[in-house]
Amino acid sequence: MNNISRRFVSSGSLFTKRIQSVAGTNGGSVTSAVRFPSSLEREHCQQHRRGFGSVDIPHRQGFSVGMVSNLASSLSSFRISRGFSSNATPESNDNDDQQQQEQQLQNQILSPTTPTMFTDRDSGEQYGVVLDTRKLPKLKPSVVRRRLDKCKTYVGREQSIRHSPWKLNRICQLAAGLTLEEALTQLKFLDKKNADLVAKVLKRTSNLADIRDGLQISQLEVAECFATRSLMLRRIKPMGRGRHGVMHHKFSHIRVVLREIDFPLRIYQQKSLNQKKKWMLHQQRAQNDAQAAMAKREELERLEKQQQAQLEERKKAARKQ
Repeated sequence: MNNISRRFVSSGSLFTKRIQSVAGTNGGSVTSAVRFPSSLEREHCQQHRRGFGSVDIPHRQGFSVGMVSNLASSLSSFRISRGFSSNATPESNDNDDQQQQEQQLQNQILSPTTPTMFTDRDSGEQYGVVLDTRKLPKLKPSVVRRRLDKCKTYVGREQSIRHSPWKLNRICQLAAGLTLEEALTQLKFLDKKNADLVAKVLKRTSNLADIRDGLQISQLEVAECFATRSLMLRRIKPMGRGRHGVMHHKFSHIRVVLREIDFPLRIYQQKSLNQKKKWMLHQQRAQNDAQAAMAKREELERLEKQQQAQLEERKKAARKQ
């Protein structure tokens, strides 16, 4: 009896006699512990074998360590890929067709909706598929500038703020270059003085965009946001020993420029597929917000017209009386 069989004997398991019998047949040397399958496991293996038809599970009789090595070699040679499916039954063929349909549907989802190509309106040049993850040609700065100049812009100001322009410019730099939603979120949690004032100017400018052209917050981005120096008040600075100096009270101005987001340009400029998907979802959300705002505006106009019609009817009725 070797060390392996002694260890199983000391454990007192029901597996001891089987290990001893295998050790006796192999000359007292056991290379690996063999587990004999039960009747339920054999039935399960047979059912599994009917589905795949490639691996044969031996019965309990005549099962030895050599057969285990042969089985291991056969399993190592039998490679099952990630997308493996057997053609033994018609159900598996249906599964293959379903997988192909799902793959085609996924490819359709990943394909761009509208526009399918990024086209320059003036020159008529096409620069590739919007959601294409391959290396696309870089847009010329003139093309980018031309498209951005055609977008609608809205200017907002706040003057004579009792704050240092250097400190206020640090807050404005945080909001510049972000979408309006992200800028308002960042300023909401920013623990700096007058951060709420910058957010107030942004909201006021977005209201101006809504009044003029019906653009919502999700359709705007912060193109410019900076602070400049205003007039400084000079006051006396009292010092010791009868001396005095000059104290400067600093004031500053804020200038904000909101611009309409060019979603095809943004999607084209992104490098990874996840970033392109993010901007596609943002575009869809902006379209939904615009449609909801338009429906609300039409409903208000309808109610106003209805109210005016009722007032006119009352006036006519009063005149007849």
